Amino acid sequence: MGRPPRVPVDLAAVTKDVKTKIRRIIGELEAIELQQDPIFASPRDVYIDLDMAIHQLESAMSKMRAAWWP
Repeated sequence: MGRPPRVPVDLAAVTKDVKTKIRRIIGELEAIELQQDPIFASPRDVYIDLDMAIHQLESAMSKMRAAWWP
C-alpha cells in the first residue's frame, strides 16, 4: 500500500507560528529569571510555568516536524 499524497503546507505560516510560540516562551522564561527574590516565593507557580514552557516547545517542534518532514 502506498501513502496518500502529501497535502501542501504553508511553510511561511508555520515559520511565523513557531517564531510566535518561541517569543512567548522566551517572555515567560524571562519573567521567571527577572524575579528578585533570593528564593522562589511560589515554587509551584515557577514549576508550572517551566512545565508549560516545555509543552509549548514540544508543540512548536511537532508543528515543524509535520510541516517539513512527512
